[in-house]
Amino acid sequence: MSKLIFGLLTPDGEQLDEFQTKLREFTIAFSRYGYREEIVEASDIEQLLIMAIAKNAQYCLIQSVGHVIDEQWYLPHWHRQGFHQSIQKLCDYNDFLIAGQLYCSENNTLGIETSCILINLSQYKKLGQPSFGEIDWQPREVLCASPAQSMSVQTLWQKKTKPCDIRGWQFLLSSYQHQLVVRAFSEDINYNRFDLNVSQSNQAFAARLRNINTAFTGEPNLAATQQTFLNRAQKQIQSAKKGVFLLNIESYDDVDNEVKGQPLDTVFSVAAGFKAYRILAAHGFHASSKVVLFDYSKQALAVRQYIVEHWNGEDFTTFVKQVFQQFPEPHTFYQLWHNTNTTNIDWQDLERLWQAELTRWGGADNFKKMWQKFSALEHRFIHVDLLQNKQALFDEIKISGNSYIWWSNAFFTIYSHWHFSAEQRHCIYGDWVNALATAAGECRVNGADHHNCAVNGLTALAYSRLFQKQTGGELNPQQLSCLDIQF
Repeated sequence: MSKLIFGLLTPDGEQLDEFQTKLREFTIAFSRYGYREEIVEASDIEQLLIMAIAKNAQYCLIQSVGHVIDEQWYLPHWHRQGFHQSIQKLCDYNDFLIAGQLYCSENNTLGIETSCILINLSQYKKLGQPSFGEIDWQPREVLCASPAQSMSVQTLWQKKTKPCDIRGWQFLLSSYQHQLVVRAFSEDINYNRFDLNVSQSNQAFAARLRNINTAFTGEPNLAATQQTFLNRAQKQIQSAKKGVFLLNIESYDDVDNEVKGQPLDTVFSVAAGFKAYRILAAHGFHASSKVVLFDYSKQALAVRQYIVEHWNGEDFTTFVKQVFQQFPEPHTFYQLWHNTNTTNIDWQDLERLWQAELTRWGGADNFKKMWQKFSALEHRFIHVDLLQNKQALFDEIKISGNSYIWWSNAFFTIYSHWHFSAEQRHCIYGDWVNALATAAGECRVNGADHHNCAVNGLTALAYSRLFQKQTGGELNPQQLSCLDIQF
């Protein structure tokens, strides 16, 4: 895989106001679902590229403040690529200097949108590190596409002398002069990204950000990208606290590869999927072991309790139909894959997911045997919001014996991005880490931190000590020697 570094382009010479600061936080946070390495930041594209080269990167993906990567949950058998996978595919090519979204000025001068661009640093260095090409209105040799429909056909581009009224003209001209392809972003990339920083409608968008809990049915003063993003985001903002994950998106590799100790007395877990039981299977348990499920969604707890009390471990797909009847939408929000709800679900999709789950457990018979043991254990269900009041959970952890806790990405969600600043999320998470170490220092920990970086293979006390030494901040989260998994 080519070495890729992300760059953040901030407004030149401007002090970010509250709204722009929130957009910057969005850009960073939404990048972290697929990229958890260092992000370089500058107010000039050429400076970003110099910084990227200094980091020995081969490619640099530059996002402007307000650009958001909004990956969707695509199922493996759909064979559909998301943003990060498609960008990595572009990095397999070396025949381009720049990739992105072309556009034309009113004078038909060709430029490239700077909200999101991918730069091939090896070609950039070969060409002598040319200027990007900013707007200065001076007459220069530029590329033109006439008519505008010929933008995507490089053989139709023409060199003309015109005022430089568009950004990126120099990179395009350099590419043209050296017979390099200008690669356009694919639909898979463009579908999963938004430029939210649209000056003409930012005032209306800022107002919507402050009132996201009110129903959004469309706003004529918003840009199309802002409207689409809000339509997607409000499902999580308004429904997360009644959300239910039937299966786990995360891998089990972190649990399976950990050093094992004594059988667990208690496993603490968010009420999602079957990972709590995978932890028990991997680390061992006994007849008196307890399963404590916690969540900020009462519906998640209710559904999990129903599954434990009513399911025999066979034919999960059919049982889910029963769950949907017992806990119908809209009172319950099922966190399903892309564009799927309880009314349009393709049951074959769920069955494929379930068969994949059974494979991870060694087949249907083995899973059923294990489930009968798991469901016979004592279960407790605690309604608690880790972002606000955690005391009820700590009261249990203090008396839990040999324990293990999995909090998934509870501190890194669209809900938390919306309601808390980056600094607030850092403080909330830091309080959690320290309080957990105080309550149960030997408890094994597993989850994602406030940067979405994996935490596993450590005790609460050992992790707390490492966390206190971290200094990287949101641009350079210092990852531990943990197994990195996707949250």
